[in-house]
Amino acid sequence: MPDASPAPDASPNKDKKGRKATPFWRRLRLWPLSLAGQLVAALLIALVIAQVITIFIFANERSQVAVMTYRGQVLDRTASLVRVLNQTDESVHARVIQAAGGQTVLYSIRDETPLSVPKAGTLEAALAGKLEYRAGLAHGTVRISDIDESLFWRRRDNRQNDAPPRAMPPPGAMMSSDMPPNPDRRRFMHERDDRRGWGRRWREQNPNRAPMRGRFRNPKLEELDMTLAIPLDNGKWLQVRTGLPTLPDQWGRPFLISLAMTALLILLVVLFTVRRLTAPLRDLERASRKLGRGETIEPLKEAGPKEVRNTISAFNAMQERLMRFVQDRTRMLAAVSHDLRTPITTMRLRAEFVDDEEMRDKILATLDEMQAMTDAVLAFTREDATNEKTREVDIAAMLSSLEEDYQDLGKEVCFQGPDSLVYPCRAVSLKRALCNLIENALRYAGDAKISLSKDAHGIHIRIMDSGPGIPAAKLEEVFSPFYRVEGSRNKETGGVGLGLSITRTIIRSHGGDVTLTNRPEGGLEAIISLPR
Repeated sequence: MPDASPAPDASPNKDKKGRKATPFWRRLRLWPLSLAGQLVAALLIALVIAQVITIFIFANERSQVAVMTYRGQVLDRTASLVRVLNQTDESVHARVIQAAGGQTVLYSIRDETPLSVPKAGTLEAALAGKLEYRAGLAHGTVRISDIDESLFWRRRDNRQNDAPPRAMPPPGAMMSSDMPPNPDRRRFMHERDDRRGWGRRWREQNPNRAPMRGRFRNPKLEELDMTLAIPLDNGKWLQVRTGLPTLPDQWGRPFLISLAMTALLILLVVLFTVRRLTAPLRDLERASRKLGRGETIEPLKEAGPKEVRNTISAFNAMQERLMRFVQDRTRMLAAVSHDLRTPITTMRLRAEFVDDEEMRDKILATLDEMQAMTDAVLAFTREDATNEKTREVDIAAMLSSLEEDYQDLGKEVCFQGPDSLVYPCRAVSLKRALCNLIENALRYAGDAKISLSKDAHGIHIRIMDSGPGIPAAKLEEVFSPFYRVEGSRNKETGGVGLGLSITRTIIRSHGGDVTLTNRPEGGLEAIISLPR
């Protein structure tokens, strides 16, 4: 077989049809094609969406509860401070408010306050009422600023160098941050200046960041929550300014770990369940492919969900009806062909009594042709009735063996192809189809060249000759039963017109097809295509 010359525009970046090849990364699919893959992907997407929504809802509720709890702690702390200030001398008030202050609470003593009594029924009135009750004050004495609840939703990253400037208290106001350090005050480890530890080193290495105490990180009150003014017994006002605490990030590592663990657990369960549910579908797919290749398969076991069981049941019924139809048709053809042999024999005997020798010879020739047709049909039906099993066959070895057999008979047959190519088929039937095509090439051209190749779609067997070819309009008609092309391919060369029909039937029973084309350099080419 001559090597096919490459196309002039052949390029490694083009496919076999000359089109520009698509890069591999563009052929990657984000959405899986298999049923199991789509089910798993859909469930994982639903899981992620549900987890995000759930975490968002519960995290915000948790944050609101934390803020309300924090406000309650500030009120308790302030009520205790008011009682202490009312029971101590003014000379120690500065040290008292310094000790009471914290990273999210700033205390100061003022001579007067611009704040007003809150309106009844508001959040501010409820907080003021709680403080009055806990501090033992008269109703309507605590003043409070308006609380911006939207600040809770607009919280920024709290860093000392990004903090907005705070309003400074009026001159003369006593603030806890303005007092000199008290050497007797008990400090946290990271605030001790007389001991070397991780806290001090951290502050030296990060001068623009405040150390975190507990879970709050707002030493400068970067975002004010509320301002309170409580009257003291000496006629002055205790002003309390509070900032919102910085809560743990609900979208941080805990959320990602929780999501990953949940997704992994659900993925394992879903993979096990989906594979178990789709196993009958995979069996059905394999059985369908075998049935399409003409193989005889056992009825499938009905398993899986109701819809899958119904589908398998319908497939089994279809296969049974199809096999029964084919068997009935084969038996009918065999019966008709067998029954025709008796009248043909009778007519042959009667033809012997015809006196006209020329007429007798014509009648006998016609009877011989009818006998050949019936014998061919009987041979085909007998072979079809054997129900040959499908098995793995080395197609290359089969073609090489045919090449040697025909060469031993003095025929010009040449095979080119791989040393081995295994394919599941019915070896006897496929060999008969190949022999029909090879013998046609030898009969009408005197030579046959065979090639074997394989691609992503299946295997391809080409049988070429250098004969006169067939008119293009009749390339498909020659596959009809008992059809013969007059002229170069006629009954004088032998045959009854069933060879190509039987060949196509055999190839199509394997799930493939056979076509004929005229070669540009002359001759005919038969192409057998078998699926993967």
